[in-house]
Amino acid sequence: MAAADVQIVSRAQWGAKPPEPDQTYTWMPWQGGVAIHYKGNTDGWDPAANHNDCFGQMRDIQATGMEDEGTDIAYNFVVCQHGVIFEGRGMGVRSAANDTETKGANQDYYAIMSLIGSTRFPWGSDDQPSAAMLAAIRNLIGHLRLVGKAGPRIRGHRDLATTECPGAALYPYVTNGSLEPPPIPPSPPAPLNTILRSQWGARPPAAVTRVPITTRTGFTVHYSAGTSATTPRQIQNYHMDSNGWSDIGYNFLVDVAGRVYEGRGWEVEGAHASGHNVTHLGVCFIGSDGDVTPAVLRSIRSIYDRANALSGRTLAKTWHGGLSGNSTACPGSQLRTWVQGGMVSDDVPGMTDPPPSSGGMGGGMTSVRTVAAQQKAVNDAGYSPALVVDGFWGPKTDAGVRWLQGRLGVTADGLWGPNTEVAYQAQINGSAPGGGMSSVRSTASQQRAVNTMGYSPALVVDGFWGPSTDTGVRWLQGRLGVTADGLWGPGTEAAYQAYYDEGALLAVDGDFGPGTIRATQRALGTTVDGQWGPASIRALQSHLNNWSNAGLVVDGGMGPGTIKALQRHLNTMIAAGLAVDGFWGYATIAALQKALNRARF
Repeated sequence: MAAADVQIVSRAQWGAKPPEPDQTYTWMPWQGGVAIHYKGNTDGWDPAANHNDCFGQMRDIQATGMEDEGTDIAYNFVVCQHGVIFEGRGMGVRSAANDTETKGANQDYYAIMSLIGSTRFPWGSDDQPSAAMLAAIRNLIGHLRLVGKAGPRIRGHRDLATTECPGAALYPYVTNGSLEPPPIPPSPPAPLNTILRSQWGARPPAAVTRVPITTRTGFTVHYSAGTSATTPRQIQNYHMDSNGWSDIGYNFLVDVAGRVYEGRGWEVEGAHASGHNVTHLGVCFIGSDGDVTPAVLRSIRSIYDRANALSGRTLAKTWHGGLSGNSTACPGSQLRTWVQGGMVSDDVPGMTDPPPSSGGMGGGMTSVRTVAAQQKAVNDAGYSPALVVDGFWGPKTDAGVRWLQGRLGVTADGLWGPNTEVAYQAQINGSAPGGGMSSVRSTASQQRAVNTMGYSPALVVDGFWGPSTDTGVRWLQGRLGVTADGLWGPGTEAAYQAYYDEGALLAVDGDFGPGTIRATQRALGTTVDGQWGPASIRALQSHLNNWSNAGLVVDGGMGPGTIKALQRHLNTMIAAGLAVDGFWGYATIAALQKALNRARF
């Protein structure tokens, strides 16, 4: 099956409204796959009748989604009984339909709604999916795997949250393999696409130093020396919060499955090898010695071949510990031997992106405002000629954003960060944003988020800001470990998303019980059994040595030295404000729980 076999009704064709400006969320569907939904209450409408009615249903579904969340239709795609696929959020935008009961449900799964339910809801039986609908869902799943980076899992909504969705009639098809697309015949290696910074949820850099790709002379291989479950966002947190660097140190990263992540990109100076950051590109394998797979080698070789093509020369093949002035075991014996042997790999795919002009650094998707929302804001400010609002970053959008920043009186660097957003909000509202409705999340959505985290008594979700909502938001911020000021800004949103996507979902109660121990063990990459013993302590000591330069003896003893190193680490990573006294008590454990919840440990 090829991607061209799937025909999709575009948003424009079914009459979608433009989405509201939305927060940039981490989007990693390769970690999960697809989640199947149904409409549920069809209010007497017959899904198998006039196909023209399906277009109106799409508009109604979007209207409901925008009323609930203030952004857009919640689903990526919708399939009707006539076997027609409608574009919802599409492939490039994370779902908002899978709920937050399961960690990472929206981050890791496309949401596909089947346009069926019960025509006599709630008293009647569920509509049976037609053969055309099932075939369309099956083909769509294959399409998403082929070109949308969807993972292999097919789940029902009920597998991710407490719900009847996708209904008693459709759910058996989810579980019995009927929606599994046919295998794709073997073909030459597909081009290696890079997971961009906006897709893995990168923080904006504090500073950027450009280096033309044509001046590079070397290519350096690293490893992270931690668990292969570490995410690029966690590595970026370590580098920025613990090391004080302006950004993640590497130009690119590769995980055990061979997926390539954009770090600083092609044309930005790295922070990966002292004395060689300008001359050498740095690529990091996310894992430890012994974790390297053939897919890792293929991808690193692909990045190297692409670097040669872009630079116009053959770059020197080097490894971290082999560079002058860099005495380190990195990248471990496996990768070191491979580099010394010439970086040989079979079936190397070609690498097509990101283009050298992006670097992922100078602008584009940020944690504050999407590219399309930036383009619209520039146009609304009177920029001429008006930008095309297409969601793609390029020289024209960069120039427009810099123009707007100049008018706002902030640094004209092309990066729409928190300072630009505050200045823009002050300009359009006449004052800086306060509590309540923010540029990130509507008041009703804030109220729902507070309730989802277990606030009691639950807030009334009425969209009105008042003392009760203010108290609830401050409670949530305290639990997330961010400033409890009642203002739901980018910092609160990033912490909230990290809590559900990568965080441990712990109650911050200062109790080092089995749940907290298991979360700590997962973060350390050691055996997860809820028992804190010498093996777990050795993993903690190694972790602190790797990420905080603690200089601990890895002896499995939880003495004052290890606790002090942990306290210093927590102070650095989440500004915990702990006294570095070596005392293992409530404050230190609560800070550890906050760091685990925010995936900053």
